[in-house]
Amino acid sequence: MAVTIKDLAKETGLANATISAYLNGIPVREYNRVKIEEAIKKLGYIRNDYARGLKTHRSGTIGVLIPELSSVFSTTIITEMEETLREKGYGIIVCDCRTDLKREEESIRFLLSKMVDGLIIMPVSADKSTFGTAIDKKIPVVVIDRKTNSKDVSHVVINNREISRAATERILAKGCRKIALVTGDMSVYTAKERKEGYEEAMRSAGLYDDSFIMNGGLSVEGGYAATKDILANMPDVQAIFVTNYEMTIGSIIALNEEGKKIGKDIEFTGFDKVEITRAFVPAMETVNQPLEEIGRVAAATMTEMIDGAEPKDIILKADIL
Repeated sequence: MAVTIKDLAKETGLANATISAYLNGIPVREYNRVKIEEAIKKLGYIRNDYARGLKTHRSGTIGVLIPELSSVFSTTIITEMEETLREKGYGIIVCDCRTDLKREEESIRFLLSKMVDGLIIMPVSADKSTFGTAIDKKIPVVVIDRKTNSKDVSHVVINNREISRAATERILAKGCRKIALVTGDMSVYTAKERKEGYEEAMRSAGLYDDSFIMNGGLSVEGGYAATKDILANMPDVQAIFVTNYEMTIGSIIALNEEGKKIGKDIEFTGFDKVEITRAFVPAMETVNQPLEEIGRVAAATMTEMIDGAEPKDIILKADIL
């Protein structure tokens, strides 16, 4: 049988109200605190957060939904997010929708059924249809790495277009004129913004050629295939700019298989600083997203919204390493 507050009161000789106050984070006398903690340890008391949530309308949990849990991008952000939320007294429930809209809808229904206090999501679509129910229920929503068409949610993104243009301009400054771009599907906000940054730089230099743009599908396999295609069909290519982490890994594998040395045979700029880049001499340039900051800011924004703050859009700055 589960240990109750009444059992703790009987063990300590304290009033139920004193026990309840302590369990809800309200300061109690030091002598009472020690007695309560000793009783909790002795009796093995575990607080029933579900029952508590029914009374307070707070579960103390945040739902987190991402498209691919296997990516370093996602896991790094989630790690920082979890740490920040833990410090605020929240736990997280993580769902992976495998970049599938139907799975995303199912995952959001599941998270809402668990009475989460808020949702932090990286949605498949820019449309709010999948998380509209949360908005209708006044459940705070923070969207990361995407911009949606909803003004009822907060967005945490990086300066995608600006940093992509800057990265392309750095490649141009090295004397390269034939610069291939490996990008993702244009239905994805980040892919679209990064492609437009590249285009702005190339048009400004009078060198834009859409035949040098390849879709890598935002995956390792896609980056690999796109790079193989570039090397086979663009023999005069001087540089490759890859615009996400997974595609960067795939592109590097393809370059290695083709015997192309980065910095010698071809210039290369990837996205997100990864451990493998330390093996290259000279060092490979990468656009470095502030992944830890994204996690912390998204978590902090969520707790602020739970406390009544209005939705807001936050743009964080990436840099080039």
